[in-house]
Parts: sequence; C-alpha cells; structure tokens
Amino acid sequence: MSKKPMRAHWLLTAAVGAAMVLTSCTCMIKEEQQAMINQLRTDEKQLTADIAKAETNKSKLLSELNGRQAEVRKCNEKRAFAQEKMAKWPSVWGDWNPSEPAVMPTPPPSSTKKK
Repeated sequence: MSKKPMRAHWLLTAAVGAAMVLTSCTCMIKEEQQAMINQLRTDEKQLTADIAKAETNKSKLLSELNGRQAEVRKCNEKRAFAQEKMAKWPSVWGDWNPSEPAVMPTPPPSSTKKK
C-alpha cells in the first residue's frame, strides 16, 4: 500500500470517530439544573434591586451626614468662642472696668403731652 491511501484511511477513520463522538454527546439540561438556573436568575434580580435600594439609602445617609457635620462645625465654633472668652475672664470686654459703677441708660422722653 502506498502512503496516500494510508493517509486517506487514517483521515477517514479520524473523521468518522470525531463525528461519532460529537453526535453521541448531546447536552441536555436536566430539570434540576433548569430549576437552579431559574432560581439563580431570580436571586440575581433580587440582588440587583437590593443594590439599587442600598445606593439610594447611601445617598440619603450621606446628605444627612453632611448636615450633621455642618452642625458639629457650628457647635465647635461656638465652643471655641466661649473658651476664648473664658480664658480672658473677667476682662472679656476690653473697655469694661469692674470697679466703675454700672450706668443705666436713660429712657427716651415720652412723646405724649400731659395736660
């Protein structure tokens, strides 16, 4: 036998063998596998909805946090002002002399005429 018919024989045998292997293995999804796929898809949809809800919640919480941080800054500024004045006690106001008597402001003259 020559080399050409032998190569053709091997090639034909390999093609027939490959065809038998490929046609005998058909992939069929079993009911349990289909049920699991369906369950996973349902879970994926639920998780996607949960993620969207968490993102919305996150933005609400961040805005509330920013508001609270602004309140804390204002409070700290007021506290620093009070501490500064307490450090200068009793002469918090530079022009005030505690030994001078307090001067009461005079009330403005009444505009009604007495008869």
